[in-house]
Amino acid sequence: MLAAHGHARVLDGGGGLMETTYPPAPAVLRRGRRGWLWQVPACPCCGRRHQHGGGDFTGDPRRLLGHRVAHCTLRQRLGESRGYELVEAVEQAA
Repeated sequence: MLAAHGHARVLDGGGGLMETTYPPAPAVLRRGRRGWLWQVPACPCCGRRHQHGGGDFTGDPRRLLGHRVAHCTLRQRLGESRGYELVEAVEQAA
């Protein structure tokens, strides 16, 4: 699995931009009924499984990798910015 953290620019409380990092969330690409799905087996915020859309079958689902807001956390519900970097999981050789 990947160990790098994603970087993003987010608004600080004063309207300026600040750099921040997010934990990686390795995701596996799956074919859904209507399009691609990125499945995260273990969310870095709550430990549960999540899935994110990867676009329709005609597009490249990898273009939708990157920062995602973690809607599963109490911090997000309280208005604090929290999320993770959706990255493609890589298989490790046995």
